[in-house]
Amino acid sequence: MNVVTQLLHHFNHAFGSRGELYQSEEADVLIAVYPATRKRGWWTYVTLELHHTGGTECVFYSYRFNPAMVTHLGHVAGQVARLWREQGRRLGDGDVFLLREPIAEGSCLRWALATSPYFEADGFDLFTDGSDVVRMMMLHAISESEAAFVKNEGLDALEKRFAETGVNSLDVTRPPVI
Repeated sequence: MNVVTQLLHHFNHAFGSRGELYQSEEADVLIAVYPATRKRGWWTYVTLELHHTGGTECVFYSYRFNPAMVTHLGHVAGQVARLWREQGRRLGDGDVFLLREPIAEGSCLRWALATSPYFEADGFDLFTDGSDVVRMMMLHAISESEAAFVKNEGLDALEKRFAETGVNSLDVTRPPVI
């Protein structure tokens, strides 16, 4: 069984449903979309083939299904793949990526921030089939000022600010905290 099929099973189990598959033309990766459930009140979008370039898959979340999230995830996946090809660097905590447009209509959040997958159970962040190891990274929609803050002050400082102000990472229409 190939790694993509195993990842799909891993995500189906973790998210409690079967994902619908989309093809991202920009990054040439499959993206699985999982609906909100009673246990998980949000939609989950996850790459399935990005691990070929850097050993990482990315996860985005939203309260409602939005096809633009598939496009955004494909755009970020393309940037992550270029980071690996051009710099030989894997996606890391605190990396930020500019989106082509705001994450949702009426939002000022145009950047994606990579962190550990906070919303998932322990052990979700690493997948292995015995030979390949794939790391899962969560993407948060953030503003330009928050992206600059991460670059200047670091991820810990932004996470502290988010905690102090009670930021809901799933609210893609929230105002910036900085």
